[in-house]
Amino acid sequence: MLFALFSLLILVGCKKESHTPPPIIPPPLKITGTLTIANVLQSNMVVQRGKPFQVWGRAPATTKITVNVSWNSSDFAAVADGSGNWSVTIPASGANGDPQTITAKGDNVNTVTLKNILIGDVWICSGQSNMVYQVDSIPPFGGVVDYPDEIAAANFPLIRALTVQVDQESSPVDSLTFPAAWAVCSPQTVGQMSAVAYYFARKLYISLNVPIGIIVSAVNGTSCEAWINTAGFQANPYLSKYSSINSATMYYNGMINPLTNLPIKGFTWYQGENNKNNTPVSDYTKLNSALIVAWRQAFNQGSLPFYFVQMTPFDQYYYSTNPVGGYPASDDYAKFREAQANVLSVPNTGMAVTMDVGEPVNQHPHDKKPVGERLALLALNNTYGQPVQCYGPQYDSYTTSGNSVTISFKQGTAQGLNTINNLPIKQYFFVAGTDHNFIQASAAISGSQIILTAPANTPLPIQAVRYAFTVDPVTNLQNSAALPMEPFRTDNWSN
Repeated sequence: MLFALFSLLILVGCKKESHTPPPIIPPPLKITGTLTIANVLQSNMVVQRGKPFQVWGRAPATTKITVNVSWNSSDFAAVADGSGNWSVTIPASGANGDPQTITAKGDNVNTVTLKNILIGDVWICSGQSNMVYQVDSIPPFGGVVDYPDEIAAANFPLIRALTVQVDQESSPVDSLTFPAAWAVCSPQTVGQMSAVAYYFARKLYISLNVPIGIIVSAVNGTSCEAWINTAGFQANPYLSKYSSINSATMYYNGMINPLTNLPIKGFTWYQGENNKNNTPVSDYTKLNSALIVAWRQAFNQGSLPFYFVQMTPFDQYYYSTNPVGGYPASDDYAKFREAQANVLSVPNTGMAVTMDVGEPVNQHPHDKKPVGERLALLALNNTYGQPVQCYGPQYDSYTTSGNSVTISFKQGTAQGLNTINNLPIKQYFFVAGTDHNFIQASAAISGSQIILTAPANTPLPIQAVRYAFTVDPVTNLQNSAALPMEPFRTDNWSN
């Protein structure tokens, strides 16, 4: 018995101790190169809904890249080419207001993740100073009407904005030379945003209830030719005289070309002040039309909508005369507005009229809300198919009976014809008789028509009618949608 117990103790003591092997820890990933995503693609951005979306960037040549997006379960693979460029295309998706992510990774390179991304509609907003003009009072501009209250109320996290930094380039560049960040619209950020673009985006968001992204690419004091690319000039030999002046092509190269891989919904445009002295003034029609065609070709997304702002009343010589007051009877700026209106011959365009919100002594009027909202009405009606009125009264025809003129308007544009606050009509109607000299007529509203009475000494019959066809008439005729009557003339005379 004792022998058996002793033997058992020996066996237990001699049993080998069991050890669990330590876990194998892989060596840390060795980063041998840098992966980047194009700098226009950032956290907080809006991705265009309903269109394929390209994610692109750079990595060491032959690197295998995988891109994942939170709204699609697939892996999207690419291999960096010999120059280090790579891209993948994400299938089109519907609108999504929940925060999304984009992740790009690869072998032996860093991982890049973009966060808080929304899917909605993206609009490029371009032009010169009146598009730059911010919501807040930021010199040299004075802020929008009631800007402290407007800023405090700007809590719209599903509106996002990217303000492209000023950049002139002698040849097209593929990425932004001076990167900027997408901003979430809030009282802390809206003050720095373009006022026209913000009001445009706000009206769309409230009406559509989808995320709205605005990319503001605008520079003070720039001409139309600065935003046309080389292809636009090559397609229009007549415009060659503009192809080497006023920084021609340079702002397009630096501030529009880097955006051309982005799927977008369309464009808004507020520019013209620096082209108002084009000779002949009709050249502006050709310049702006060439820009529209060239941009559509560059973005390669069909006939993208292009909505623009007609210049407000303004007299650049207001303080230059003695006494002050400028030349209110001059029509040079009116003829420039007419050249803008002729851009409407380009398909899928629209013009926001601003004759009621101008300040004759200020080229940068403060009341930007109606401007942005009228651009939005054009988009809501023409692009989104909503049954909203987007046009003010538009001239159609006139008839005469002695010294009386009856003006009729295009169907549906003059419903509820009235004046702002029901004040007396501002008398900006002029008629010309057989001597071709224009004299002021007296105007009255009659239903959806205007009745003019010409002075008794008018040499009859009346040959032509003009409305608000001078440099700085701030008008008050409008329809029931509070949209102003468009300026017009029925003649093509030089005087």
